[in-house]
Amino acid sequence: MVRVPTYNSYMNMVAQTIDIKSKLDLYSYQVTSGLKSPTYSGYGMQAHTIVSLESMLGVTSNFITNNDVIQVELNSYSTTMESIQDTLKDFKSLLVSASGMDLENASPDYTGGKIVFGAENPADYVGKTLTIDGTTYTFSTTDGDGLINIGAATDGAGVVEAIKNTLPANSEFTYEGDTFSFPLYTVDGVSTVLDVDGVTTGEPHTMSDEQYNTLKTLQTQAFSTMQMIADVLNTNVNGKYIYGGGTSNQAPIDFPFSSLEEFQSYYDGVNVTYPSSAAANLSNRTLTAEDTGNITLHLIEGNQGSITAANAGAFLTQAVDANAQTTGTLTFDADQNTINATQYGAFNTLSAGDTLVLGGDGAGNNAKMYVVKSVSEDGKTITLDDSTALEESFTIEPDNTQADKTVTFSTSYPVGTVIEMNGFKNSNIAPQVQVTGVSEDGTTLYVTADPSRFPDMEIEASKEWSLDASSYYQGSSLSTEKMISENQSITFDINGGDSVFEKIFRALGEIAQGNLVDTANPLEGETGDVNTTLDRITEALDLIQSAIYSSGLDSSENNSDIYTVVAKINSNTVVMNNVQETQKEVQANLENSIYSLKNVDQTEAAIKALMASNNLSASYACLNQVMNVSLLNYL
Repeated sequence: MVRVPTYNSYMNMVAQTIDIKSKLDLYSYQVTSGLKSPTYSGYGMQAHTIVSLESMLGVTSNFITNNDVIQVELNSYSTTMESIQDTLKDFKSLLVSASGMDLENASPDYTGGKIVFGAENPADYVGKTLTIDGTTYTFSTTDGDGLINIGAATDGAGVVEAIKNTLPANSEFTYEGDTFSFPLYTVDGVSTVLDVDGVTTGEPHTMSDEQYNTLKTLQTQAFSTMQMIADVLNTNVNGKYIYGGGTSNQAPIDFPFSSLEEFQSYYDGVNVTYPSSAAANLSNRTLTAEDTGNITLHLIEGNQGSITAANAGAFLTQAVDANAQTTGTLTFDADQNTINATQYGAFNTLSAGDTLVLGGDGAGNNAKMYVVKSVSEDGKTITLDDSTALEESFTIEPDNTQADKTVTFSTSYPVGTVIEMNGFKNSNIAPQVQVTGVSEDGTTLYVTADPSRFPDMEIEASKEWSLDASSYYQGSSLSTEKMISENQSITFDINGGDSVFEKIFRALGEIAQGNLVDTANPLEGETGDVNTTLDRITEALDLIQSAIYSSGLDSSENNSDIYTVVAKINSNTVVMNNVQETQKEVQANLENSIYSLKNVDQTEAAIKALMASNNLSASYACLNQVMNVSLLNYL
C-alpha cells in the first residue's frame, strides 16, 4: 500500500533524485572529457597537487616556447659565423698566393740606378742640376753651397769624384770610375743632368700582366668580402639585428660603398688611407662650428695640412680628472714609457689607439700628444706607443686647485681617423681628411688631404658645416643575458664592433684601398713608398690570421678572434640543447602526472553513467508514482 507522502518524505525523494542526476552528469562529463571533474573542488585532496603541477608545467612550457625563439638566434649566429669563417679562409688563400709573388718588382726599381758620365768634355755638365733626396745640386767650376765643383775634372771619373766630395755620406751611394750608382728612389725632382748625352740611368720595373691581374683580383675580392661581411653582420632575426648589441632596431654595419671604384675614390691610399688602428676605425666624434668657432685651413707641405680652430682646445675632450680621489699619485716613467696611477680604474675611460693629450703645468715637459698603446686591466697603468715617448720621469700628487700640480688628460680624434668635411660651400675643399695628430693645446688638428683641394683659407663659423668621424659600426657594446630556465642563462655579447670584426674590416680595407701598387717613377721626379704593396699584404695577412686565431695575444679584447666567438656560440648551443632536452622530459613527466591525477577510465565511467541513468529513471518513476497518490485517492 502506498502511503500518502509527507513533505519531508517528498523532499528526501527529490534530494535522492537530484543526487542521482548529478552523478549521471558527472559520469557523462567523464565519458566525454576523460576528466574526473569539471572543477578543482571535484578532486578533493588532490586539487592542491594538481594546481602545483600545472603551475610548474606552465613555467616549463613558457621556457620551452621562449627557448625555441632563442634557438633561432643561436642558429643564426652559428650560420653567419660559418659563412664569415669560410669566406675569410678563401681570402686568406688569395693573400698567401699574392705574398708569394716577387712584389718588389711590382714597384719602381730601388736597387740600382746609375749615371755614367762621358769623358769627352766634363765642362758640358756645368750649369746642369742633380736632385738627390729632395736637395738640388748644380754642377759648377767653383765651390759653394749646393755646388758640385767639377773645375778640376778632366774626364767622367773626375766628375764622379766631385760628386762624391759634395754629397753627404750614404752607404747606398757607390762611386766607381765614371759611374755614380744610387738607389733610384733617391732621385727626387727635375735633374737636368739626366738629359745630357752619354748619361744613362736604371729603368723602373713595370708590373707584369700576372702581377696586375693577381693584385686586381685581390682588391676586387677584398671589396666583395667587405660587402658580404657587412650583409652578414646586418642579419635580422626575430625582428632585431643580432650583431647590433643593444641597438637592435638599426642595422649595425654602415658600409655605404657600392663599388670598388667608389671605395678607392674615398680611400685613395695616398692622402686618405684606410684607418690602421682599431681606435681610428671605430671612432665616432662630431664637431660643429659651435665647438670650434671659425676654422683656418693651411696646407703645410705636400699633402700635410692643418685645421686650426678659433676656440681654444676645440679638438680636445677631457678624459680623466686627475686628483687624489680619481687617479691618486701619478708616476711618469720615461724609461718604460708608462703613466701609473695609484687608484684602481683611474684610466678605464681610455683604450688602445686613443690620442691622448697631457696638459697642465704639473705635466712639465710631458705636456704633449701621445698614442695609447694599452691600458692595464686594473686601469692603473697607461703604456704609450714607442712613437710618442715621454720626455721625463717624475712623480706628482695631482691637485687641480694648484696650478703647478694640475695635470689634464684629454682625448682627440685618434690618429688615422677619417673626418668627413660636411656642408662646406667651397667645393674645392677636400670631402675627407685624415688625422695625423693634434697640437698640445688642442687648438690645431693635423691632417693629410688631397693638396689640390685643401686651400689656405679661413672659414667662418656656420651651422651648415661639421667635422664628422663616423665608424663603420653603428651599434652598441651592450650584452644581453637571457634566462633559459629558472636557474640557467646564456649571454649574447657578440656585436659588429668586436675586435674580430674590426680586424677583418681593417685587413680588407688595407687591400681594397687605392695605391696598392706604387707606380711612382723616379725618372719623372715622382716619389713613393716602394714597399707599399708588400707591406700592405703582410699587414693584411697578420690581421686576418689574428682575426681567425690570435693565440691569446689579444686576450684583453672582447671577442678577439673567430675561434673565441665560435667557442662561445658552441658553448651556448650545448647549454641550450641540454636545457631543452631536460625541459621536454620534465614537461612530459608533468603532463603524465597531471593526466594520472585528473583523468579517469572512460569505459568505467560509461558503465557508471548507464547505471546512473537506470537509477535516475527508476527514481523518476517512483517519484511520479508517489506524487500521484493523494488523500482523496486513498479514501
